[in-house]
Amino acid sequence: MATTVPCAPDAEPTAPPSDMSQTAATLLVVLTSVLMGSVPVFARELTDAGLSAVSVSFYRNLLGTVVLIGLLRFSGPRRGATLWAMSAGLFMGLGWTAYVRAVEVVPVSTAGVIYMSYPLFAIVLAWALFGQQATRRSLFSGIVVLAASFVALGAELDGDDGEILLVAFAAPVSFGFAVAVLTERLSSLRPIERVAPIAFGSTIGLLPLMVNQTWDESIPGDLRTWALAIGIAMFTAIGPQWIYSAAAPHVGPARAAVAGSTELPMMFVVGYLWFGEALTVEQGIAGIMVLCAILLVPARQSPGLTIVRRRRRLIPGRFYASG
Repeated sequence: MATTVPCAPDAEPTAPPSDMSQTAATLLVVLTSVLMGSVPVFARELTDAGLSAVSVSFYRNLLGTVVLIGLLRFSGPRRGATLWAMSAGLFMGLGWTAYVRAVEVVPVSTAGVIYMSYPLFAIVLAWALFGQQATRRSLFSGIVVLAASFVALGAELDGDDGEILLVAFAAPVSFGFAVAVLTERLSSLRPIERVAPIAFGSTIGLLPLMVNQTWDESIPGDLRTWALAIGIAMFTAIGPQWIYSAAAPHVGPARAAVAGSTELPMMFVVGYLWFGEALTVEQGIAGIMVLCAILLVPARQSPGLTIVRRRRRLIPGRFYASG
């Protein structure tokens, strides 16, 4: 018969395990991608209002920093995870700045196809930094997403646009790094505790750039612009990051990254509905290629999450002990 045993006082704190299925986790990652696909709507409105690309990226993370700063964890085993998350946030802040800059001057779909190459970077960085062996299916799926990006790109860009898109590659590299960190190094933090250091890292990283700008580039000039700044934080940062942080470790970096690539067709829709950009046959083919890539990638639960589950079963009082 099962009997409850008091919790050991020296038990190492770990994030509570979740019974989320891999299918549910994949669908949640797709949901976050739909929300993230609305970034260009906010970004263009804010830049049209006079804010710089740096300011847009800064405000996107500032609210999360202010609201969640009390959830930063620097004690014991969670210190390392927090520092990894802060480094991911730092690079994401710089990457989003480059992406917003690209959206200012080129079609949303054009900037989006470059950004959508991040699954391949996530797979490569998870292998290079954390020794996560990439399967053939994972690598093939990442290459499919990259190919879909070039298919959607269609006609060649002129020289000026090419320079902007070269800068925009900072976004997929930074997000690929963040996906690798999230799935491999943050299992000791609860999902909401993962969002806090990411937002904090982005805010701190962009602060030096903010103070070197003019007042008009940095501070929203009216209530509507402030509302947009809060909106981009709520609907494309805090909410999606919380959901993504909870779901991604259940499927691993490869499927998390590729499932997130549903953001690409969402960007096509946004470009068409909000900015009057034409939908092309190439974009349709690219969207289908991305969806096929999701189905090709095998789900793999993060090793860190698996270890947490095993350890918590061994901690007396966490569940039960046989008696």
